[in-house]
Amino acid sequence: MRAGSLLEWAQLLGVGPDDLPAQTRALVRGVDILDEAIVALRTMLHTCPDRELDRAVMQLERQVAEVAGLLREVHQDVVRELT
Repeated sequence: MRAGSLLEWAQLLGVGPDDLPAQTRALVRGVDILDEAIVALRTMLHTCPDRELDRAVMQLERQVAEVAGLLREVHQDVVRELT
């Protein structure tokens, strides 16, 4: 399990341990939607004349992708520990 126990994750998300898989799956879906929106923004702004803005959006895209990966690991760990 990534850092934190199942109970800590359940408390953080305001659910019981039995509801944790569904809640973490919802978090993964939410961050995937955010990631798709950022990719669309990045695609739209890729050729903008402001290189600083372009770099900032690229950095945001990388960070959200990292968050998505970490949340997937949490969800997989939760499912593995509760099944």
